[in-house]
Amino acid sequence: MRFFNNVLRRGQQVTLKAGGAQTSSTTGEAVNTGEGAVAVVDVVVTAASGTTPTMTVVVEGSNDGTAWVELGTIGAGGYRAGSSGSAPANFTAAATSSGAFPAPEFIRTRSVIGGTTPSFTYSVSAVIGG
Repeated sequence: MRFFNNVLRRGQQVTLKAGGAQTSSTTGEAVNTGEGAVAVVDVVVTAASGTTPTMTVVVEGSNDGTAWVELGTIGAGGYRAGSSGSAPANFTAAATSSGAFPAPEFIRTRSVIGGTTPSFTYSVSAVIGG
């Protein structure tokens, strides 16, 4: 990934969550999107286990890195922009899904994991564009 003055350059890919197993809901680190206007976020789930494991990934944005709003949700059935309307289907097994969201100055993701002893191995990346 390339930065200029600690800001991500347009069209560059950034890792929002490195591949690895998670057993509970988490919130990722914020990434400065620079002057990008759109973030195309990819979620790659390589394994899921437990009794009825479920997961969605919520993409959040902020203009100041403090106050966060929901930009949308990514699930196995695609994505939903914004916070109203029907949420996409949960990830329950290996799958890949993407969504395009407006990119305020900062973005981050948070997973919403449920089920009995759930475990998801997944990664989240984004390409920031103008």
